[in-house]
Amino acid sequence: MRKTLTALLCFILSAAATAEEPRTLRIEPLHNEKWWGLFTGGGPNQPFAAPFDTAGYDTCGVFVTPFMLSGNGSFIRSDTPFAVHYDGTAFTVTAAEGRPETGKGGRTLREAYLYCVHKYVWAQEAPADNRLFPQPVYDTGLSARLTAASGAALLAAADSVAAKGYPAGTLLISDGWQDHAAEGCFDRNLYDSFPALAAELARRGFSVMLTVTPYIPAAGPDYVAARREGLLLAGPDGRPAIVRTPSGYYACLDMTQPEAVARLDAKLTRAREAGVAGFYFDCHRVRDAVACDETFKTYMGHWTALGHRHGAAMYPLAQEAPAQWLPYSLSPEGGISWESLRRTLETALDAGLTGHTYPYLSLTSSAGHCADERLLLRAVQLALFMPLAAVPADGSLFTDEVCRRALRQSVALRMEMNEYMTELLHEAAATGEPLMRHMEYQFPGQGFWNCTDQYMLGARYLVAPVLDDRDKRTVRLPRGTWIAADGTKYRGPRVLNVDVSDGSIPVFRLR
Repeated sequence: MRKTLTALLCFILSAAATAEEPRTLRIEPLHNEKWWGLFTGGGPNQPFAAPFDTAGYDTCGVFVTPFMLSGNGSFIRSDTPFAVHYDGTAFTVTAAEGRPETGKGGRTLREAYLYCVHKYVWAQEAPADNRLFPQPVYDTGLSARLTAASGAALLAAADSVAAKGYPAGTLLISDGWQDHAAEGCFDRNLYDSFPALAAELARRGFSVMLTVTPYIPAAGPDYVAARREGLLLAGPDGRPAIVRTPSGYYACLDMTQPEAVARLDAKLTRAREAGVAGFYFDCHRVRDAVACDETFKTYMGHWTALGHRHGAAMYPLAQEAPAQWLPYSLSPEGGISWESLRRTLETALDAGLTGHTYPYLSLTSSAGHCADERLLLRAVQLALFMPLAAVPADGSLFTDEVCRRALRQSVALRMEMNEYMTELLHEAAATGEPLMRHMEYQFPGQGFWNCTDQYMLGARYLVAPVLDDRDKRTVRLPRGTWIAADGTKYRGPRVLNVDVSDGSIPVFRLR
């Protein structure tokens, strides 16, 4: 990763040097002053994050970040990307253009964050009016491995959810619902009448979210029409670029063209009119088909705008929602492991400190490759208690009854928080505050600056995901009265060793 970040830094500096020599600042942290920032590397808008700590950082580390925040309320920012190098004594901050700015936004990490958000970030980009889902979403792709869900399969999934003790919620349909006739919407081989299906699911308490992709099969009338109209992404040879997926070969609509955007826009409008509650926007294979970075940037800009217009609740990759205030996803790097879960949680917390307030843990590509059911349970629980949550529809990933029971209990606990999550989503849209909050953010000066294995979900709930295979989970409670899921009250500050051998996840409510 260091090589990638160093190369990114060199690119920024070389690009800036063609117009004007970049300027730098050297800043020595105060005694016991801690800094946080979001660093990018390894791909467009892919986050890597951790607090700057003079004791914990490799002195050769080079990072790139949009702004940095201090636990003492100070900040470093720039209107252009800037790089940060820590030599063991001080930060050297180098901006691509102009001179980085330092200032004081208050006395705490939270005050510095809110100051920067309202004075600088929102002045350039207003928060999106997202139609997000406060309740967990049941991912039918995780449970049944469906490539195309028929109406009968969706009704069966709803019945299975209820039969296995889960509350009703939103069913996420994987790609495959589209009719690829030129003017079609829903595949008539799967759905006789989607409005009637949506109405029946609603009667049972369920809504529907569709996975939306820009791909069309590389054969058939839709492909022929799109190719004739020049609406497909082209490869270096001028022919349509073909994307290989597990379900076959697909061409890709060229979303840099207004006509292609309008084509998909009309289809999504018809889906909304048929009773669809929301959309999951997925085009993560497009990067393989687009060689030009500028074209990819334009493509993703149009794709994200279309998703926002139709209420996209999730994006499967961070680079698909590069803008702040839009939902974005993290995936366990290298597959599901204890270490990848810890890194994912740290990244989500620090991402929140730069305005990426709606994280979502995507498990679709990795859940089927995890043979350790206890580890998989902990990954699903981490996803469940993020601001946007997608979980298996009926627990069918698990054969172990302890895991199945623990998942049902975890989903029920999360469902009890739906009204609170609705309040949080409105609060985040109005204030810009992250939903997943670093403990230092919510409880400054109580010794939580290096606490990255637990977090606050808003101001009321403390969540301590289980990130190893031990039967005990150490939880640090701040000052106040905390109520566990079983009703037991604890007075903080104190440290608890919670028994999690039954598969439970420690969640505490501040009274």
